[in-house]
Amino acid sequence: RRGSITMATMTGRGACALSVSAPREGLRGRGTAVARGRGDRKRGGAAAARAVANHSGGVPGATARPRALRRPGEVCECARARGTPIVASAAAGYGAHEEGAGQQKPGMPKLVAQVRAVLFVLWTFLLAIPGITVMILISPFVYLFDRKRRRLQHLVNQVWAHLSILPFFRVKITGRENLPPSSQGAVYVANHQSIMDIFVLFLLGKPFKFVSKIEVFYVPIIGLAMFLTGHVALRRMDGRSQAQIFKQCVSLLKDDGVSILVFPEGTRSKDGQVKAFKSGAFKMAKRGASPIVPISLKGTSQVMPHGTGFLQSYPGTVHITIHPITDNPEDLDQWTDDTKQAILSGL
Repeated sequence: RRGSITMATMTGRGACALSVSAPREGLRGRGTAVARGRGDRKRGGAAAARAVANHSGGVPGATARPRALRRPGEVCECARARGTPIVASAAAGYGAHEEGAGQQKPGMPKLVAQVRAVLFVLWTFLLAIPGITVMILISPFVYLFDRKRRRLQHLVNQVWAHLSILPFFRVKITGRENLPPSSQGAVYVANHQSIMDIFVLFLLGKPFKFVSKIEVFYVPIIGLAMFLTGHVALRRMDGRSQAQIFKQCVSLLKDDGVSILVFPEGTRSKDGQVKAFKSGAFKMAKRGASPIVPISLKGTSQVMPHGTGFLQSYPGTVHITIHPITDNPEDLDQWTDDTKQAILSGL
């Protein structure tokens, strides 16, 4: 017959039960090594001593220390060699991912991260002052010669975004060869994790318009820059506004060859997981006879997490992966799924 000894240990993450099975010769009945009655206490103590001696290599006076906590189902190598299985089973909550595991942050004090965020905002607005001045000065020429694409205004945005993020984190872009020509209208579809997504997407070097809630256009300097660049303002709770914006974007794609940037999740993900895609971007691409360009954004939720209350900024590297275009207007559901799988493959 076999008995079991249970030793409870406490770790930084919680309680864990370490079960040690050891041979018990001569024991009868259904008593366990950890006796539940006074009469079995001596026998339980003797069995425990034998098991500890076996586990400590049979050295007299040696004390068996609980080994490092292992995940459920793992077996200690030394115990396997001795034929004595040692299985660590964690208490509830051990080994579980912490909330927001998809947004793991570097080991930096929260206060330092908040100070970095304040510096980022100040630095961004400081750069925006000369940037908006240039945009205002060139706006008459842009309006006359490039009213739809406004490539020169977009170039100013690109320089501003690059200088804004340069002191705080790095960006690596792969798959540039998959970007269509600037003269061809396309729908850029990307996952949405952080406010930094817009900043890093400016670095693609392709002029595009993105649909933003109208409240952003009221932000000093930033809102004016968006207006001058020709981005599209949306009243999210107004059905008539949504219908008008849809028609406007289709016209930009089909008639003017202007690309549109869309976050099909509809909002930023708080846990870093890609949510379900809405079909609006794909209906827009179908009506505008334009391809979809899937783009994976990896790391923006780490350099500036969403949903943490006060802004926090961390160093790191953001990876942008541009995938081959997808084009399947005959089956919107399949088109949506193919695009989402392409984006997931880059995360």
